[in-house]
Amino acid sequence: MSTSGHSPVDYRASLAEHLRELLRRSDVTRDDIRQTLGCSASKVAMILRGDVSVARLELAALLDLFGVRGEERADLLHLGEEGRRRRPKTPWGSAVPDRLRKFFNTEETARRIEIYRPDLLDGLVQTENYARAVIETNSALRQDEVERLVQARMARQARLTGPNPPEYTLVIRQSVLRAPVGTGETFAEQVKHLKQVASLPHVDLRIIPDSVGLTSALYFPFMIFTPAGGRAKTVYVETLTDGLLVDEESRVAHYETVFKELLTVSIADKQALRLLERGGGS
Repeated sequence: MSTSGHSPVDYRASLAEHLRELLRRSDVTRDDIRQTLGCSASKVAMILRGDVSVARLELAALLDLFGVRGEERADLLHLGEEGRRRRPKTPWGSAVPDRLRKFFNTEETARRIEIYRPDLLDGLVQTENYARAVIETNSALRQDEVERLVQARMARQARLTGPNPPEYTLVIRQSVLRAPVGTGETFAEQVKHLKQVASLPHVDLRIIPDSVGLTSALYFPFMIFTPAGGRAKTVYVETLTDGLLVDEESRVAHYETVFKELLTVSIADKQALRLLERGGGS
């Protein structure tokens, strides 16, 4: 059995996918699972989404309930064990708000990431100095918290250059390349880095020229995450104080339609690189 990646989050997602398949092909109900584990319906939902790890005895009880034996049972027990592994502590972990942890998990396990940013560059392509300039705009943060969040952002970027990276499409408006973020040196460094990232085979950088004007996306940034294994897509919408993960099929489909429109009015490849070199000028 292959897994979807190498982190505990990946293993939990893979285990959840197999548990949902067992549920579909059996007469077992979610209420049967709840009674077997002696837990709430919300915990059952979290287990089946892969949001939480499953204790060893709980997983054994679930596999007994589904009648899973032999090699399949051994494989699923292994997924459960790997999903319970604790991540090494990092200097920045405590600075990440709880509301963002599910977003980080979703991003980490996505096989395709599609992003529209009409205001700033996405965190996965920001340089350290650009990221610091952006995060420092939050006056509620202490300087040590700013630095830890910068470290967190840099750590997230390892996915783009590491093994088995996701397909990554970033659509920005031309004005993003003129936005005064940090110093002139910050901007020059950022453009150089963005050109390097854009040269990666799994990265598609798109720029919407000023001449296009308004689109149906207006100026609302959003991200579409496609997980491995054929699981349902998720959209992340960020606000000034919060962020929302959307998984309702009809709403996700609307964001997909809008993103396709953005692709049709954007420029890519050599044209986009020429705009980068001119600093967003026409």
